[in-house]
Amino acid sequence: MKKFFLFQLVLLLSLRALADGATSFETRQVPVNRGGEDDGTISLRFYSDLPSIPYISVADFQGLVLPGTTIEVSKTSEGEYLLVGPYAKATVNIASEQFSSDDYMAFTNLMGQVQEGMDNVGYGGSPFLRYNHQELTPTTATVTFDFKKYGIDLRGDETAVYFPFATISDIFSDLDFHLAGYNGEKVMLLTGDENNDVAVLEPERAKVLLETESRSADMAAYCYAELCFVVDHFYGMPGRSSLEDGIQKEGLDKTLDAIENGPTIKQLLKSTSMDDYFTGMKSLQVLLQDGGHTDLMLDWNLFKVTQEGDDISEIFGNWMEGNQGLQDTYPQLYQLIVDYFDTMANQKGDFIGLARPTTSDETYYKEGDTAYLMYNSFGPVNNEAWKAYYDGGCEGETPAVDEEFLGDLSVVLDALKRANDDPEVKNLVVDLSCNTGGDFDVLMTMSVLMGGPNYYYSENLVTGQRQKFYFDVDCNFDGVFDEKDKEVKYDLNIALMVSDVSFSCGNFLPSLLKDAGFPIIGERSGGGACSVQPFITPEGMQFRLSSARARLTNDQWVNIDSGIEPNYVIDISSGDYDPLYDVAAISEMIKKHYNSTGIFYVINRDNNHEYYDLFGRKLTSPAAKGIYIVNGKKVVK
Repeated sequence: MKKFFLFQLVLLLSLRALADGATSFETRQVPVNRGGEDDGTISLRFYSDLPSIPYISVADFQGLVLPGTTIEVSKTSEGEYLLVGPYAKATVNIASEQFSSDDYMAFTNLMGQVQEGMDNVGYGGSPFLRYNHQELTPTTATVTFDFKKYGIDLRGDETAVYFPFATISDIFSDLDFHLAGYNGEKVMLLTGDENNDVAVLEPERAKVLLETESRSADMAAYCYAELCFVVDHFYGMPGRSSLEDGIQKEGLDKTLDAIENGPTIKQLLKSTSMDDYFTGMKSLQVLLQDGGHTDLMLDWNLFKVTQEGDDISEIFGNWMEGNQGLQDTYPQLYQLIVDYFDTMANQKGDFIGLARPTTSDETYYKEGDTAYLMYNSFGPVNNEAWKAYYDGGCEGETPAVDEEFLGDLSVVLDALKRANDDPEVKNLVVDLSCNTGGDFDVLMTMSVLMGGPNYYYSENLVTGQRQKFYFDVDCNFDGVFDEKDKEVKYDLNIALMVSDVSFSCGNFLPSLLKDAGFPIIGERSGGGACSVQPFITPEGMQFRLSSARARLTNDQWVNIDSGIEPNYVIDISSGDYDPLYDVAAISEMIKKHYNSTGIFYVINRDNNHEYYDLFGRKLTSPAAKGIYIVNGKKVVK
């Protein structure tokens, strides 16, 4: 009886929609998987003219992605709506298909679930780091998305506005992997760094998607339209792709029409054949490649999750073997993809590692007055150990070095302590020559612990604003952010070692510390200026882009994707990496730098200048000639 009543209700709603001249729809209650756990259901609409495309009301979506909140919707005139969210407002016009907000970042802010009251900023929520505040230039900016350009329909009635699920999810996607998607069976919610892959959350469904042969025409058309919208607005334009100028001027769709192989790639992206679609995404990955942050390899991401065993090389080989058919069908695209993987398979980091005076699992080395911290990644963070330490009241020692987490902050603390406690050691070289990136929380904490800045600079290409973000670090790890944290000092001359393998965070930290006066040694670092932003296709498959929401710059607002030029260049282009570990020579470079630059931190408190040297020692006045940092700006005296 209940089922019959529900059927009558849906039918009545559909008939009423038809009577009003609107499009009929079916409402479905869909299960929700929140970070791997079942979490009730959510209501989705499927309109008769777009039967494969799920729609969701903006109010329901807000409650889904940030439980306990909602968006109040008011119809202000025919086709126009005012949306009032928990932090900001927006307007929607379903006739012109436009969304607009004077504070888009606040309207889509989901970071309250990481730290109460924080802005829409990338931050992983590690207990030893806390977001403080941001400075924006200009202070406000209006963002408008014109969906009519892409053929994406927004819909509404007297009380609600409905977006295609993937569209509203994409405009809410953030840098901390808060993201929602619909995989044809369930709504999937990523909840942060620990749950950051929908295929991992639902591997059986991932296998089905991988093996699906075709998709509906309405899904194929919408999927291409949504991809164009996402690339046009959220790709960070780091400076490496030949498509960037075209995308900025005319958009991805027209850019593909104008380049070699572009019309073929566009045809594949719009195809109802899933194999063709996968080929189109792989080909677009090659054209948008930016060193590693952008990843459009949908079938590879599904394949590696659904295969048994841990041998990633064997899994990759099997996947490539499955692509052999491309060689006959699309030989030019096949060669593009093969060449791309040849380029990405850079073994330089392995060879540098062989030149090190340590084994691969040793992270600390000392020779004479100089110690090295061999640091190959920022993270993964041993969250369980750090959570237990902070939950336990920060009693006893901080988490020890764990061989499974050699990118953890514990490795850094171990090296700083060993070097600082050793009376022979004067210099600490943070060796990032094999570092390909990782966790922002560890990076910012390292910067502050070593005497560097507690802030960074970036550009938001979506809003057109310059951003400066500030953080606090619990430097003494007592569970309290206070003045005592500033008392933690290490009496060391710290330098950074880089190579062109140093990417992402391996490029970011050298930028921060070079601006602060620390010596950078080696060859130009490998770039990687943009944060990573995840997205989920309308079919339910995940990809990521270098994000336009945060393109990193130095303190002069210059994009750092071209890498950081060292203060002391070591030529290793011949493949001889031994000079990176000529400890006597490196020691002399560091000694020269700290004895000659005359760099001091100058902090303004209550309008009184207080001078400090690089070791945090207060000075009466800066007597030496050199470069000074006065209230964050360089001054030459």
